[in-house]
Amino acid sequence: MFIYLSMIESEEDKSKFERLYLAYRQQMYYAAKRILKDDYLAEDAVHLAFIKIIEHLEKINEEDCHKTKGFIVIVVEHIAIDLYNKRSKEDLVFLNRNDFDTVQQKQEPSVFDSEDRIEALLAELPLNFSTVLRFKFSHGYSNLEISKILGISEENVRQRILRGKKHLSKLLNEGMVNA
Repeated sequence: MFIYLSMIESEEDKSKFERLYLAYRQQMYYAAKRILKDDYLAEDAVHLAFIKIIEHLEKINEEDCHKTKGFIVIVVEHIAIDLYNKRSKEDLVFLNRNDFDTVQQKQEPSVFDSEDRIEALLAELPLNFSTVLRFKFSHGYSNLEISKILGISEENVRQRILRGKKHLSKLLNEGMVNA
């Protein structure tokens, strides 16, 4: 942790980062391992995610809230998927969001409330769409902020949001027909 703390200037930010590190490192590791299925690569993903989090530390106001947890998990999942894709490029096997559904996502509750329904539909979207939609609408980030976090162009963010909305609309319409 000393390496991370040496990257941070203010004592207040160091304290905030230390609390985040202690609270979320295990969850981050498990999220990365679920995707990568490799201990060492999962540790690398967590390390890279913490560096990314340090770069965006000013955006985290409360350490112990669902938005912070969502932000941190999305960052580590995105990095883990990048590592997975880089590792498997020789085989031309690219990651699909459906490959990493959790048991909870696979179990369909009999009655959805609107948040659970939207979350379930987001889980059905390809990861590149669901990630930007979550950042934009759940966490309130701007397109520019999302582009910096994910390391993609602002135009790419706009396109992913547009395509994600279309895909989500299609899923909603199919759900109404099947209901």
